[in-house]
Amino acid sequence: MPPLVSTSAWTIAVVMFAISTCFSPGPNNLMLVTSGAKFGLARSWRHIWGVALGFPLMVAIVAMFLGAVFQALPVLHDVLNILGAAYLLYLSWKIIMAGGSVEQGDAGKPLSFTEAALFQWVNPKAWVMATGAIAAYTTASAYAAEVAGIVAAFTAAGFASSLTWAGFGTLLARFLSTPGRMRAFNIVLGVLLIASVVPIYFSQAPPLL
Repeated sequence: MPPLVSTSAWTIAVVMFAISTCFSPGPNNLMLVTSGAKFGLARSWRHIWGVALGFPLMVAIVAMFLGAVFQALPVLHDVLNILGAAYLLYLSWKIIMAGGSVEQGDAGKPLSFTEAALFQWVNPKAWVMATGAIAAYTTASAYAAEVAGIVAAFTAAGFASSLTWAGFGTLLARFLSTPGRMRAFNIVLGVLLIASVVPIYFSQAPPLL
């Protein structure tokens, strides 16, 4: 198969893949909405950058080191899925049980850059996106250059997506003017966080909706 990295068709395909997967609802984006609503955009910047840079870094590491490991020991991938599901259940419980205060910044604290970056490693959607992109858009003859292109596409799309979802949460905060509405918001976001992962476990393809 000839190298694809220099073709416009390959570039368009990778960019569209990155945009569709980064902007689709998932654990990262739902947590960014929550952060924007509870803490405001100014306090969510570390969370935004942690996602925007942490996931492309994960893609690069998976491409360089972990692909062969997973092929040799596929059980490790299953273990990561289980750990990721458990952690997401814990996060969902924390969100659902959060208080109903409507003042930004008074309950808990937003994720730090490091926490948001490390979260990618237990995010099932991130694993599907990373492994799916590497499998679909790389060839042996131009592997390094193609991985670099994929990482660049995810960096740009990830930042735009993270900023958009956190900004949406900030706008949504205007409507969370009572403790009851904030409480309902916490419950809905917690349930959606769980629901966003369920289809990933029943599909081999990256989520595109």
